[in-house]
Amino acid sequence: MAATDKPNSDLDIDRYLTQSEKHMEIDRILSTFKLDPFSIMELPYKAVDPSELKKAYRKRSLMVHPDKVDHPKAQDAFDLLKKAESELGDDTRVRFILGIVEEAKVEVLRKQGIKVKMIPSKIESTVPKDSENPDAEPVVTMVPARIDESEYPYITSAEGRQGVKDQVKEILIEMELRKRRLRKKEMEAEGEIARKTEEAIQERKRKVEEKQAWEANRETRVNSWRDFQKKGGAKKIKKKKTA
Repeated sequence: MAATDKPNSDLDIDRYLTQSEKHMEIDRILSTFKLDPFSIMELPYKAVDPSELKKAYRKRSLMVHPDKVDHPKAQDAFDLLKKAESELGDDTRVRFILGIVEEAKVEVLRKQGIKVKMIPSKIESTVPKDSENPDAEPVVTMVPARIDESEYPYITSAEGRQGVKDQVKEILIEMELRKRRLRKKEMEAEGEIARKTEEAIQERKRKVEEKQAWEANRETRVNSWRDFQKKGGAKKIKKKKTA
């Protein structure tokens, strides 16, 4: 194939992709577990290379972008892809997910009756590769405990990899459910506090209104009593007592 036939621009890539392929990619993203950005981007569970992430995102975004394909769910797929790209660009989030992946590997191996020995977690200090400053401060990161895959061939098999992916999904779902339950309790607590606060406000308002009403009717009460006195009310009461 001549060099000019190779897709060297977004337009060329778009031309090489059929509508059917784009629809398949949209359906794949929509059916993929939404809390796992590695699966959405179809990248392996390992530290993310920024250039590889950029390449993967560019390729897939051209397939699912609403302006590039006629599909009712294209925007949903594009939003999920964008979210996955953002998460994989966050070192803290990536380390968190990879920690879960290691936990999943251990669980998968244990289900196979395999005893697992972990490589302890450690702290690494590295100078950024793209730093032009020779005096740049090193970046300190925590490398989570992990297994040595070379000692456990099962984990690298197709069955093992699928098992890890399924276990990661299970762990993330449980974590999400716990987070939602906690959020619900917090909202209920906040709602109870808000209710009690509103009750206290209404009670204070009621007392103020009662006091204002009492003060407003004072003159009326005084005048009524004076009228009562003028009409001989006091004499009538005295006669009744004498009788």
